[in-house]
Amino acid sequence: MGARFRLTERDYRYLFENASDVMWVHDLKGNFLDGNKAFGKLSGYTLEEWAGMNVVQFLSDDALALAREVRRQLFNGEELEQPYEQQFITKGRVIRFVKMSTSPLVINGEIKGFQHVARDVTEEKQLQENMRYYVQQVTRAHEDERKRVARELHDDVSPSLLLLIQRLDAITSSTRPKLSKSLMSTLEGLRRQVREALEGLQRCAQNLRPRILDDLGLVAALEWMADDMARNHGIDVPVEVIGIERTLPAETQLLLFRIAQEALNNARKYAEASTAVVKLELEDNNITMTVSDNGKGFELPERAGDLASTGKLGLAGMQDRARLLGGTLEIESTRGKGTIIIVKAPL
Repeated sequence: MGARFRLTERDYRYLFENASDVMWVHDLKGNFLDGNKAFGKLSGYTLEEWAGMNVVQFLSDDALALAREVRRQLFNGEELEQPYEQQFITKGRVIRFVKMSTSPLVINGEIKGFQHVARDVTEEKQLQENMRYYVQQVTRAHEDERKRVARELHDDVSPSLLLLIQRLDAITSSTRPKLSKSLMSTLEGLRRQVREALEGLQRCAQNLRPRILDDLGLVAALEWMADDMARNHGIDVPVEVIGIERTLPAETQLLLFRIAQEALNNARKYAEASTAVVKLELEDNNITMTVSDNGKGFELPERAGDLASTGKLGLAGMQDRARLLGGTLEIESTRGKGTIIIVKAPL
């Protein structure tokens, strides 16, 4: 067996002082009792400066409300999800973001204060925001391009095909000169092919960017997509709306529509579903969209961040769009029991 050893109070103090993580302790009133070097580096204050300070001086109104909620849960013995994100106003009024864990300081069976361990994640947060901005700009550029192509197909190509159909109609309906049966059959076949091409082009333009989304809004666009799924693919897709319908921001409508479109395409192409349901729940400050199907389902990766690396690019794209909304995407799926996609976003 290895040698047994005991750490002295001096050893613990050394570990506390020199830990790379930020550590500090305050009493029930929020007065600082102790902190390590990393805390001084984060806050920008020296030991002599912050020794007489109160935690309230480091917190915005929202951050203070979060701190009070954490305190309430710990006092009541409730389960607290940790680590959680918090903001600190440091010296010079600079805001830093930390991931932190909090535990009560118990002495003789009573809570006398709170002790915290935190890690500065400001740079990570900024990188995430920069990446979010980049994805947002790429998504907007992508949608602008889809809108441009759809408009050109609708305004430039479709009229030419429609004019060709009208000319073929005029030729086949004319009695002079009389056309042979073989030529008439050829022209009618040509007309049929041109009409099918026109219908396919119009469908392609609608899929690229349905005008109904811009003209009538999200609910109408979802109902149009549901009708298209039933008519062209035999999949029944009822659309349910709970709450009072109202005009939503254009970007919110577009991103939610794209998520629903991807979810229904997956239900058709991969899940082989015969029915799916799209449900919108509108509240005062939030919107929830659920797309569920009765298809084959699939096995989810252990982590949501592994969707792209496991080849599920469509689901990863939905996740990115949900983040652009400032919301979350939940995926529930079991082999043989279908799939449920849940998007929750603030309004």
